[in-house]
Amino acid sequence: MEDEKKELSEEEKKKSGFKRKFINVLIFILIISVGLIMYSRYIGTKGLVVKEYRITNEKIPYNFSGVKIVHFSDLLYKSTVNLDDVKNMVERINVLKPDIVFFTGGLLSEGKTMSEEELDELSSVLKEIDYTIGKYAVKGDEDGDEFSIVMADADFVVLNNFGTFVYNKALTPIYIAGLSSSISDAINLDSAFKLLDDDANNDVYFKILLMHEGDSAIPVLKSRNDVDLILAGNSLNGSVIVPFYGGIFESRGSETYKKPFYKVNDTLIFVSSGLGTKNINYRFYNKPSFNFYRLKSL
Repeated sequence: MEDEKKELSEEEKKKSGFKRKFINVLIFILIISVGLIMYSRYIGTKGLVVKEYRITNEKIPYNFSGVKIVHFSDLLYKSTVNLDDVKNMVERINVLKPDIVFFTGGLLSEGKTMSEEELDELSSVLKEIDYTIGKYAVKGDEDGDEFSIVMADADFVVLNNFGTFVYNKALTPIYIAGLSSSISDAINLDSAFKLLDDDANNDVYFKILLMHEGDSAIPVLKSRNDVDLILAGNSLNGSVIVPFYGGIFESRGSETYKKPFYKVNDTLIFVSSGLGTKNINYRFYNKPSFNFYRLKSL
């Protein structure tokens, strides 16, 4: 009997030890999970990263070689982005001394409104972005009257289904076009490229196309093979990025083109991760950022 009690006691000890280890593992997983959630909410959404790229193309004219471009998107003001965050972004942009600045939509967080005073404050800050050639923008799917007011006051030229030749001192220009949001409006390629297609030398120009939703590139690539550089936003690159897997949250209109970079034939596609958040106020392995490009002719 004593031997049986001893064996039973040993069995109970084993079970008790296993139970304790199991509980310890659960507690550890809970701590890690809570830590990741807190990090993604309060640390991952703050700070600012500058992603630098060099764009080399034989169609870039010599007078644009060395030109610096800043591309930011999805400010989503009033999500996890406040006025101080915008001021910090503008300061970081101005340190780079860009020649051209692009904003690919997503000004205000969905469902948020702005007073006249807040519109003036935001416009004044964005107006302080320095440039030597131009500032251009396209609307996002949630951008309305506030977008139009702020862009006009901040000296941005809005290129919704419109294109323009852009010059830098010498005679050879580049062509910059923009598309409306494919969600809230309708893209019109004919209108966006009308000035270019009316030019007999349209094949020789370096072409940049702005869009909010990355998947607007799909009809572009099907109908045109002459667009050299496409810049988009909207996806936030998936918001929460799992290493070796990618972003786990999809945005409507950006299911195909949501990662930071693609190359399709000779067309380069860059998708900004943006600064704010939407749907969920979390970012992981995906700090707020803007892109910085240097053009180089061959």
